[in-house]
Amino acid sequence: MQGSIRWLYLPGDPHIEGDPHIEGDGVGHGTCVASKVASPTFGVAKNANIVVLKMAGDTTLSQYIAAFAVITGDIASANMQGKAVVCNTLNGE
Repeated sequence: MQGSIRWLYLPGDPHIEGDPHIEGDGVGHGTCVASKVASPTFGVAKNANIVVLKMAGDTTLSQYIAAFAVITGDIASANMQGKAVVCNTLNGE
């Protein structure tokens, strides 16, 4: 990957390193999608910077709203309005 990857968190969520249910992608779907975007060989945006906000499986509506507030705030602070792409995946696990 030629771009970068970093993590965002909801206010109050733990920032636990190494826990696949907090920081990893235990299901693999997000990793699969990110590889199609930023893969150095086949990615459609090889230099993309990936920003991940992982949420627990039992997420409430208020947490989804908070997540989009965090995401839009990050886009604004990076001056990426009109340039950022947001992908939201709901998992039925």
